[in-house]
Amino acid sequence: MNASATVPTSSPSAPLSGLRVLDLCRVVSGPFGSLLLADLGAEVIRVESVPAPGSAAKIDHTRLSEDEAFNWGLSRNKHSVAINLKSDEGRRLFQEMVAQADVVVDNFRPGVTRRLGVDRESLLEFNPAIITCSLTGFGGDGPWSTMPAYDPIVQAMCGTMNYTRLDEGTPPVRWGIPIGDLFAGIFSAIGLVAAVIHRDRTGAGQHVDVSMLDVMLALNTYRVPQALTFGQEPLPAPFEGGQGTVPFGNFECSEGWVATCISQRMWPAAARVMDRPDLLTDERFNTGQARHAHREELVALLQEVFKQRPADWWQENLMAAGVVCGKVTGVADVFRHPQVQARGMSVDITDEFGRTATVVGDSLKFSDVSTWRAPRQVGADTAMVLRTLLGLDGPELDRLAGAGVIHCGDDRGSLPLRERVIPSGATEPSRQIGRPLEGTTVLEMNGDEPSKAFAAQLLADLGADVIRVERPFGQVMEPYPDESREASFRAGLNRGKRSVVADLKTPEGLDFLLGLAGHADVMIDNYRPGVLERLGLDYDTLSAKNGKLIATSITGFGHSGPWSAYPAFDNAIQALGGGMSITVDHTRPEVPIRWGNPIGGLTGAMFAALGTLGALRLRSLRGHGQRLDISLFDSQVALLSYRAPQAVTVGKEFVPEPRRGGSGSLPFGVFRTADDKWFTICITQQFWAKFCEAAGHPEWIEDPRFVTEPLRRENEDDLYALVEPSFLGRTAPEWEALYYSLKLPGAVVLSVGEAFSHPQAIARGMRLRLSDVDLVDGIEVANAPLKLSADPDLAPAGAPIPGADTALVAAEFGLQTTDVEVEVPSARWRDARV
Repeated sequence: MNASATVPTSSPSAPLSGLRVLDLCRVVSGPFGSLLLADLGAEVIRVESVPAPGSAAKIDHTRLSEDEAFNWGLSRNKHSVAINLKSDEGRRLFQEMVAQADVVVDNFRPGVTRRLGVDRESLLEFNPAIITCSLTGFGGDGPWSTMPAYDPIVQAMCGTMNYTRLDEGTPPVRWGIPIGDLFAGIFSAIGLVAAVIHRDRTGAGQHVDVSMLDVMLALNTYRVPQALTFGQEPLPAPFEGGQGTVPFGNFECSEGWVATCISQRMWPAAARVMDRPDLLTDERFNTGQARHAHREELVALLQEVFKQRPADWWQENLMAAGVVCGKVTGVADVFRHPQVQARGMSVDITDEFGRTATVVGDSLKFSDVSTWRAPRQVGADTAMVLRTLLGLDGPELDRLAGAGVIHCGDDRGSLPLRERVIPSGATEPSRQIGRPLEGTTVLEMNGDEPSKAFAAQLLADLGADVIRVERPFGQVMEPYPDESREASFRAGLNRGKRSVVADLKTPEGLDFLLGLAGHADVMIDNYRPGVLERLGLDYDTLSAKNGKLIATSITGFGHSGPWSAYPAFDNAIQALGGGMSITVDHTRPEVPIRWGNPIGGLTGAMFAALGTLGALRLRSLRGHGQRLDISLFDSQVALLSYRAPQAVTVGKEFVPEPRRGGSGSLPFGVFRTADDKWFTICITQQFWAKFCEAAGHPEWIEDPRFVTEPLRRENEDDLYALVEPSFLGRTAPEWEALYYSLKLPGAVVLSVGEAFSHPQAIARGMRLRLSDVDLVDGIEVANAPLKLSADPDLAPAGAPIPGADTALVAAEFGLQTTDVEVEVPSARWRDARV
């Protein structure tokens, strides 16, 4: 029995309406990616293992357990089917389901799907247009592809952890939220939506290969040319912004902590709030360059100033004055924030037993949260799905259940499958190779802030023609502190783009921009709310010019809610989003630490790219464009996924645990080695015996203090008193070689230069050298992390010369433009410094 239809019977309300996803994923990364697909409108069916007889935990119908809350955060709005894929009949059932699906996603280690008979090659026999995605720690190839990967391992290997610390002499710090898992999940969703767009055009499916390490490497953006080309390995700089902004960082208050970033434009207002007008006339601090030169003196002064008042006072008064300031906020408190509640990022859902929990809302705002439902119990939808898709009757379902092939759980509250839109047949093979966004024009408004620039670069990687709209040279606001930093931002965030200049303060510049918008598919900006309206470029004006235009607006707090007008920089978003409250150095656990890369902006960039792809797909179904309201704060809150119900509903207090894994596993964390480097481990129960043997202490295996994880937690101090000195017996490379040979989860904490020289990074093509107008030998950058099997083999393009494409683009679009002065980037930087 086939419940599918060729066309939907109603107008699509979400980008992935009519798509069916089979989700084989476990734990965090894959389930988070498929959750995003569900929020975009896909019908997601979790394919779970058949529980062993008698293993099902008894459900307390009055409250959630901590484990259930974890599942609620990642598996809402999904069906649950339990099939034994290790059995021949179970494999056949799954293969028949694939024939009526669009996407299959897994996060098994390479080789597992082939052993199970559910790899892409096997599935093509049942559905030649199927889109598959494998999300792994290190990708489908390369020397580390079969190594065990956990979030701390990829954080250590990507280079960023090396400069996420309080100073050069202290231990490197892992971000307290598993961003290696979560960011890979977002990229899997980006890759899958892109593959759907490609299939819509060509009829052909493809494979999406997502590596956690590739993703984390790519997020180094401007740090890569700094390290590889200019030899400026990033050092711990907790009080300096990426563009050299000072003051910047976390400051202890009389109660609590705040994170701030004060630009030159904000400096006078900040001095007034601090009641320190002398800072405006002091030659050490009166300009951005002066503050950068005297940053240590200024930081010491401000550390005393901030201690005079509580964090809440500083946040309220500095933000009201237009100065970025965010309180370091605990996970549960995030969901009490007025902006989180106003933006619908805190949502209550209820299960069939009447239990209610708080989950994270939809940061992209495509989903109708009134329709959301709690996760299903394991196998609760097995019977319904197999009846609907395969036509199985009651006796056959009973036989399969009795044979252990399937498990049919409690089906109370089961909802029927939605109708599926069957894709058109594949075109000729020559058209099936191509990038998903070929023929798509994206306008990127001026600025190098990572939220916008990285989002546009992701779209360029997928084939879009991204055109940066630059300010005239004389309107550069705050130049970088040095020429190498300018070149690093330009190359690390803008490869593969073109560049035009438009003076939006003149009628001619506005006309040129509106002309571009009339031909574009997407326009991306990160201006504060109200700026485009003042320029006459509000969405109503743009859509009147081009009704199919998608306008993606990225702001700190979104265009609605009580905080919408407030300024935002990355470190304040990290503080407000909950993650910073649990990110600490294990030797100084009282000090919250900012992750070394601007993940507040980069997370927003990923969601902006995903939302833009979703809007493009929805436009192909409905015929008109829309405005996307992307909030960096919403995006950061989305990373709390499984923590939200645990913190808010169950009442779990999330405190810094730098020496424990997310499940409470230990030993865990970073350890100094004989060569004064650092080695990261993540030892779960399955690796305990091998770990003890590698350490040279097999007697630990059966030590009554350590034999189980609960006992190791109970005797944590005793355990680390033994483990810590054991790592001083070998150098970091020696430990890594040993762990590699034993397939143990451990890795050296690498610098950026070392990370991009690692054999796995080289094998995956993550290091690129591009030509550059200012550098004879070119400049090195990170490559695109997504590997799509239908992508053509094209030579990568470098970053554009600002304004150099103005005349060509104007001619292509039939527009008039004034003559533009084109200078090489280094000259433009020098002129801006005068």
